[in-house]
Amino acid sequence: MSIKEQLILKNPKQVVQKITAFIKKEASNLNREGAIMGLSGGIDSALSAFLVVKALGRDKVFFIFMPERDSSKQSKKDAELVAKTLGVGLKKVELTSILRHIGIYRLEHSTFGIPRAIQERYVLSKYKSLQDENETTFLKNLKGGKGNNELKKGIAYYRIKHRLRMILWYYYGELNNYLVVGNCNKTEKITGYFVKYGDSGSDIDIIAPLYKTQVKELARFVGVPEKIVEKTPSPDIIPGMTDEYALQMKYETLDQILYGIEKGINDQQIEKEAGVTQKNIQYVKELVKWSAHMRNLPPSPDISALI
Repeated sequence: MSIKEQLILKNPKQVVQKITAFIKKEASNLNREGAIMGLSGGIDSALSAFLVVKALGRDKVFFIFMPERDSSKQSKKDAELVAKTLGVGLKKVELTSILRHIGIYRLEHSTFGIPRAIQERYVLSKYKSLQDENETTFLKNLKGGKGNNELKKGIAYYRIKHRLRMILWYYYGELNNYLVVGNCNKTEKITGYFVKYGDSGSDIDIIAPLYKTQVKELARFVGVPEKIVEKTPSPDIIPGMTDEYALQMKYETLDQILYGIEKGINDQQIEKEAGVTQKNIQYVKELVKWSAHMRNLPPSPDISALI
């Protein structure tokens, strides 16, 4: 059986049952009265929303949408579609004024009066210009910007948006004694395509066992609207940026490489089955290596022999 075939969910119905049972159990274990989660308009949060409602019922779920200056107008429409499909209200909290007060938007050129299409072209061009034949911009980001001031500004610019959202998840969650549900998938977690203490900050991460291609498969199975399933994945924090452009690799390819690494399949077989090069495989291994700290608790010194 090929790597691509092995990635296909064997029994999506049982996966749904397992995840919903987990949600119920964790809500009970933590004595929570319901669950809160951010809806971004993307497939990951849409799938999580369907699973949470199935587990707890629509009356015990709180959805929140938090746009800011750089958000796409389509994101709000898509988040509303998911909420309406599930029969759950959607609270909107605008983050632009908070981010502006902090001074975040001064880190980049003003977008006042500049059409969205031009903003998007500028972002993609600048992102591409910051990488080289040895390292993508994303890998450089994982390495802290490697001394490049433009990269360091960019890192600070987008990561605070996710962290601010996490703060508000917990604010509204604690007001209602609700469980905070995260939406990071396995592909993101393994490669570091998430923000430490940002979109990864939650009480439970219910789709973290699923690769991105499996998220798409399960989303279609549970009934997520097809326009959301087929939507181009994007973090929606910088105009025009998509997941695959940031990662410089298609999810289908990336998942096959990650799965091969996870299962101990040799590089030559991964190369053949995924249609990639050894350089591609080494790149993915570098992402896994440099994002390892993001998946672990903060390290502390061992002074056990001194106390």
